Amino acid sequence: MERTMRLANKVAVITGASTGLGASMARTFAEEGAHVVINYPDDSELRNARTLCESITQAEQSAIHSRADVSNWTEVEQLISTVLDKFDRLDILINNAGINSYKSIEEIDLETWNRTIAVTLTGTFICTRLALPAMQSQGSGNIINIASVAPWLGRGTIDYNAAKSGVLAITRSIARQYGPKGIRCNTIAPSVHKTPMAEKVMASEEGIDYIDAIPLGFVPGPDSVAKAALFLASDDSYYISGHTLLVDGGLTLR
Repeated sequence: MERTMRLANKVAVITGASTGLGASMARTFAEEGAHVVINYPDDSELRNARTLCESITQAEQSAIHSRADVSNWTEVEQLISTVLDKFDRLDILINNAGINSYKSIEEIDLETWNRTIAVTLTGTFICTRLALPAMQSQGSGNIINIASVAPWLGRGTIDYNAAKSGVLAITRSIARQYGPKGIRCNTIAPSVHKTPMAEKVMASEEGIDYIDAIPLGFVPGPDSVAKAALFLASDDSYYISGHTLLVDGGLTLR
């Protein structure tokens, strides 16, 4: 008996998808029948995006890659236009792109602060804002924002914590305002996972203490977030909106 694909023929845009959590979500969504659009920010990530795309298509699944800095309105407009020209619809948007300065408040300057906010928070706004017209026209859509447990813990860098706190607020606003239009919006808030972005955190003394505080006792690979995103992107979660799903091994219980 053929397995039912949970995202069959859905069109999913995943920002910051060339590595880490985004790449894992892209693979998982493609395996479940989605047409995946792998967004990457600049030419430094082109090779990773292309390699990921090729691995998906070689498995006879559907993927394309498309460059756009999510903090740039014009580039995101072009990204959405590319998606609609090719697929004529947009079902799922995963706002995953984000950066972290890894600097203390004494070290961070205004330029660094602004760049973190621009990519991590403003990028989420821009991508959501420009995806909404297509979703409204369809009468359906599903937006998943990737935040962090950092706002709960008060740990880590102030720019990253502030940006991810804003992402939580965006989710609730979109869920309330656009639910009547058939659009759901949820957040996933992960703790540290085994990704390139988290290597600096896990290698630091603070990172080791952070990991020791996880009740489940281990740091997972990016697939735990991908599986959570699959649930929220699928019809299995059809009555869930405005929710934040903590994927943290119980860390926020401490």
